[in-house]
Amino acid sequence: MKKIALCYDFDGTLCTGYMQNQKLIPDCKIDVGKFWTEVTKNSKKNKVDPTLSYLLLLENKMHGTGIEISKKNFNQYGKKLKLFAGVNDWFKRINKFGKKHNVKIEHYIISSGLTDMIQGCKFIKQINKVYACEYIYKNKRGIWPKLSVNYSNKVQYLYRIHKGAFDVSDQEGVNKKKYFGDNVHVPFENMIFFGDGETDVPTFNVLNQNNGKSICIYEEGNKKSLNVAKKLFSEGRVHHLVKNDYRDRSKIDRLIKNIIKSNILYVLSILSIPLSIAYQYGKPEVNTIIQFIIEVDK
Repeated sequence: MKKIALCYDFDGTLCTGYMQNQKLIPDCKIDVGKFWTEVTKNSKKNKVDPTLSYLLLLENKMHGTGIEISKKNFNQYGKKLKLFAGVNDWFKRINKFGKKHNVKIEHYIISSGLTDMIQGCKFIKQINKVYACEYIYKNKRGIWPKLSVNYSNKVQYLYRIHKGAFDVSDQEGVNKKKYFGDNVHVPFENMIFFGDGETDVPTFNVLNQNNGKSICIYEEGNKKSLNVAKKLFSEGRVHHLVKNDYRDRSKIDRLIKNIIKSNILYVLSILSIPLSIAYQYGKPEVNTIIQFIIEVDK
């Protein structure tokens, strides 16, 4: 049975903005804008990775306001997240469609958000693996980052999915050389990444260079979000730009189902032409296929 891996960013891709902004940060008695300004300030002052900076500040703010810092409490915040339309039943629906066409669908989330919040979401049982930020907990404190996922190291998790080296402590498996003809868990050409902006560019690029597929999600009614998506598409960074509607028969629903049905992943992969070259030189057969996919979105 053919296997396709659908990989998702979370913030701005499956929900509006940062997941922490919806309720968690406001409960810390700090303005959302001021929180992220402080994150940036601390990051620059101390030469700290911004993701580690936000994890430290969030832990301090939660502790300072008496909010329990635990897996259970983050799960509760996750249950309250407002997701984009259709997200909760998207995964099961696509799995069912894939099975009908003899294609096994796997879902992975790769995010700088919080694993324990994501695991509180209704759809979590449909997800094969979540790679996102985590704390080590002790005495209701997050004493150390267990995992920090930033925009550039998201790429690592594509390789883990590709090779089947899912355990983040498995350094040998993820770095093992794979030769042509070797068995892999999911070929890159059968991987699709859903992101929402420039922080997803390294991930988009890895898949584009390895004949995978990239989709930029934009939020309907958000001009800034749409402009970012248009920019990435015009630069050849993504294959598709689609609005944030995951309901049955929506544009993205029809796009993914057409990919599954038409085996377009294989057609594109055998051309072995990077998107940037296709756009630069106007390779007719590539443009024809890309135009076909765009038409599906209309």
